[in-house]
Amino acid sequence: MFLLMYPTRIIFGRGVIKELGKELSSLGKKALLVTGRSSMRKTGILDRVTGVIKQEGISLDLFDRVEHDPCLETVNQGIKIARIKKTDVVIGLGGGSAMDAAKAIASLARQSGTIWEYYAGRKIEKEGLPFVAIPTTAGTGAEITNNSVLTDRKVSLKKSIRSPYMIARVALVDPELTLFLPSQVTAYTGMDAFTQALESYVTRTSNPITDTLALQAIEIIFQNLPQAVANGKDAEIREKMALGSLLSAMAFSNSGLGAVHGLAHPIGARFGVPHGLACAILLPHVLGFNLISRPEKFTQIAKKIGVKRVEDLPNAIERFLERIGLPLNFRPYGITEAHFPSIIAESRSSSMSKNPREASDEDLREILKWTI
Repeated sequence: MFLLMYPTRIIFGRGVIKELGKELSSLGKKALLVTGRSSMRKTGILDRVTGVIKQEGISLDLFDRVEHDPCLETVNQGIKIARIKKTDVVIGLGGGSAMDAAKAIASLARQSGTIWEYYAGRKIEKEGLPFVAIPTTAGTGAEITNNSVLTDRKVSLKKSIRSPYMIARVALVDPELTLFLPSQVTAYTGMDAFTQALESYVTRTSNPITDTLALQAIEIIFQNLPQAVANGKDAEIREKMALGSLLSAMAFSNSGLGAVHGLAHPIGARFGVPHGLACAILLPHVLGFNLISRPEKFTQIAKKIGVKRVEDLPNAIERFLERIGLPLNFRPYGITEAHFPSIIAESRSSSMSKNPREASDEDLREILKWTI
């Protein structure tokens, strides 16, 4: 038995942003656009999106204060604005941080408790405001997932608020909006999507449908990410990366993730490592640890990326990281063995519980040693 959920209306393709006004018109007349502090404005994407919204006659408020790894205080400000402005629909525009902030604002604006209560584990009990997702990266998959990854900066904790009420009503996946991504961000977000696809394929809760999606995502991303990093203006390559990211999200949103993501969250929260980079550095070593757990599946992965011997997969991933210009360790971030106990303690999330091979604290210490 397995359960699949794809409730989001997904509109995919170059230029689909022009459909935004029509999609919003059925959801309300007062919109709150949630985005980051500068990149959407600098690239002209913000003007393009707001123009489409206003053309439909929809009143628009802008919340452009979302930082990398959004914190509880920022999201709480957005919730207050949505309530004061009597917002009908929330739009998230940007990468994973903007998506996570927007879906938290949308889902919590109609709830009775504070964001700190829901972060501590209180369940969201009723439907929030409709949420429309417009991703501008090909990586996080946050446009169709049911969780919001937020950071409590006071205790350097990064974790999810999770609820079916967080799922976007509509996701407009327009590859043209990724043409402005810098090469480094392209590499980071691409490796996030690649890791999500790989982990979802071997997780304990995978199923035949998520397996099909994940394998295709692995192949698409492996074939196209180096070209996307080298030439970000290639619209065809960007479209393939957007598709690979979407397939990856459709897989992991149903089958879960593994030890890479379990470890990446505390490392990102405590040391400021970009999430996709943390995933990239951890992946070869977690993969090496997991190989004996699902040999038939890792054999399929090896075939998809042109590796003859399954035991060579970790080295092949490291060579891939070098091709796209990413480092193989966390040395610039000052992580030492003294930090391992707290990283491991904070890694025991739902992602870790779905890893195909059970990992003891000692196992995780050995994995982390290879990354510093």
